[in-house]
Amino acid sequence: MSLKTPLLFAGAIIAIAVLAVFDIVPEEFAQFSVILFPALAAIHIARTGSCGCSTKMRA
Repeated sequence: MSLKTPLLFAGAIIAIAVLAVFDIVPEEFAQFSVILFPALAAIHIARTGSCGCSTKMRA
């Protein structure tokens, strides 16, 4: 797996946190995104697999 996807998720979390500090993003959304983005990352990694291959089944 490349580092591109985890870095994008980490960058999104940091960006939302910085925007929340400056009151651009509501604090509740920032707190929720800290839980949401790692969950989305885990789902993404589980679907693509650690080797980057797709887990879609063929009929």
